[in-house]
Amino acid sequence: MSDDEKYNFRILHKINYELFDKKQEANVSYEIELKKFENYNFRVALKRDNFKIDGHKPESKFEKIAHAYNDALFPVLFDIIDGNFSLVNFSEIIDRLELKDAALQLKYQGSGFDFIREDFLQKVAKDGYAMVEYLYSFGLIRILLLCAENPENSNCYNFNWKVLPLGTNVFWKGKKSFDTASNILKYEGEGDENDAIFEKVKTAANAYQYPDKVTNEESVITTTIKQETQYNTTELDFKTLDTQIKISNSYFNYLETFSITAFSKTEDKHEY
Repeated sequence: MSDDEKYNFRILHKINYELFDKKQEANVSYEIELKKFENYNFRVALKRDNFKIDGHKPESKFEKIAHAYNDALFPVLFDIIDGNFSLVNFSEIIDRLELKDAALQLKYQGSGFDFIREDFLQKVAKDGYAMVEYLYSFGLIRILLLCAENPENSNCYNFNWKVLPLGTNVFWKGKKSFDTASNILKYEGEGDENDAIFEKVKTAANAYQYPDKVTNEESVITTTIKQETQYNTTELDFKTLDTQIKISNSYFNYLETFSITAFSKTEDKHEY
């Protein structure tokens, strides 16, 4: 009998931002299964299912194409070594992507399909490093790495997150605090590269052809992250996890939330 551990979670990921005069809201939801292998130090298989955009399954042609390519990435098999992510099944994923790519090329054609295909393969299939960077952009992997560590107090814990509208990673320095009575781990941090973020805002102004001049007098930015994890025991065995990221500036206001909730598949009617 296998002693491998399995955990099932529902994910809700929301982004709401205002960049100059452009407003955008989006949310995705999906379910994941994490399988931790007993005979390895910390090897995990990640499956994803029931992916929805703004509450519905991908419906438009281009949504379906993008989803088909991304879905072929899973399952992802990885090791966690000293708090770092190490992809194990790169070759297997590449084989799946090649099969999916061939099938999609038979089904679709046109400039829109070509753009999605070329952009995805360039970002993902070049090498293992590119694939890892792409998986990191989902946010989920970064959060799982934090959860997988033993919950403990720390006065200096660094965390980074990709802010998609600006196309840049933001780094936070913060503190972890663990309440043994409630089994809750909290993390709060503040960004320490605000000048670099403002440069990205100015770059976005040029890209969006924003009519007004972006002045350095409006360069004040506040960036904060808060995260709370309610554990059952430790590591991947948790009930809920909530992450909130805020960036505030005269030109750019950003709110991102990432919520993970455990559920039991024996009590749920959805089948993978």
